Amino acid sequence: METVKLYYDNAYTMDFVGKVVSCEPKGKNFAVVLEGTYFYPEGGGQPADIGTLGGAKVTDVREKDGIISHITDKPLEVGAEVEGHIDWNHRFDLMQNHSGEHILSGIICGKYGCDNVGFHMGKDAILIDFNTKIPAEDLPVLERTANEAIWRNVASKVTYPSKEELEKLEYRSKKALEGKVRIMAIGEYDCCACCGTHVQKAGEIGMVKILSAQNYKGGTRLEIVCGMRALADYDEKTENAAAISELLSVPTGKIAKATEA
Repeated sequence: METVKLYYDNAYTMDFVGKVVSCEPKGKNFAVVLEGTYFYPEGGGQPADIGTLGGAKVTDVREKDGIISHITDKPLEVGAEVEGHIDWNHRFDLMQNHSGEHILSGIICGKYGCDNVGFHMGKDAILIDFNTKIPAEDLPVLERTANEAIWRNVASKVTYPSKEELEKLEYRSKKALEGKVRIMAIGEYDCCACCGTHVQKAGEIGMVKILSAQNYKGGTRLEIVCGMRALADYDEKTENAAAISELLSVPTGKIAKATEA
């Protein structure tokens, strides 16, 4: 029987009680399956949730054939009802960055008529691949437009269109989809098939920052950060700029010229 994906009911639920269906050894760890779970499994470019389950640490969550397995450091009794707790900072970080990526990708794909052909959410930053060359001079405008969506605090909306509705709907997808399709729309900025967790309002993202752009397989690869990651990146660069400023005895706004000299 497939695991009930409770995280689609409410991505903000951090604590719940679940019934253990099975518990099997997996190397030095254990694969625990519940009847239903709020833990999001790795998929669609988004990492898995982490947290605790019945006193055991959940270090990874995987899905195969509709069955979601929680990788734990301790076994749990089959048939027992256990308390689950999801690490909120980790979950919210993923929600901020996934939603920010959607907005920026939607803006870029809409402007250039291209496709998002790659998406990876790493520990420190997000990589997005587009099958078109994005002019360097356009990047500040694209970044600002994405942040304007955040400042407007536009809402996210999830729908499950019928087959007929889906055929008429303009939405982004990396592959042809069949069956029940989950569509995530964020204001008028993006409409995309997506299985991930997202913020309800764009204002929760905080900000989107493009760190770098490079030519990649005939297109463009962007490295971006959002939310708490963007603040951490700003803090690190501010600290470094202040240290260089002190070493060169010049204001931070002049450290580039002073270094060149």
